[in-house]
Amino acid sequence: MKAIPTERQEQRAILRMIGTCFPQVFCTAIPNGAHLAGDRTARFKQMGALKGDGLKVGFYDLLLLWAPGKGGSLEVKRSKGFRISPEQVAMAETYDRLGWNNAVVHSVDEAYMRLREWGAPWNGVDPRVIRTADAYHPEAGQ
Repeated sequence: MKAIPTERQEQRAILRMIGTCFPQVFCTAIPNGAHLAGDRTARFKQMGALKGDGLKVGFYDLLLLWAPGKGGSLEVKRSKGFRISPEQVAMAETYDRLGWNNAVVHSVDEAYMRLREWGAPWNGVDPRVIRTADAYHPEAGQ
């Protein structure tokens, strides 16, 4: 049975695809507390500090920009066992109200299709070219 990639592995594969197929897209990850260091108390304090600094809980994993007023946000979830938090549902509603592209994706293919649908500048490279290395293999690139 093939292992299901973790969200981190899937997100890194999506980042490789964006760099390969959409090199003009500025993409950044928004750390939202999932990988904070330390014990529960330390993470609680770190999240409190981040919120004080302006972090919006529920903000999607990836922010993508490619032209004035053009971009989107992607929330990366595992293909099985994923759950959208109430804060992420509320964030999707905010994105929709603001007319901002947003999607929950479970794979590189889904992310690629969303970027194409949204009109992100594509360089013509087929995303399947990156599948040969580690992009689709969860045991690699951890």
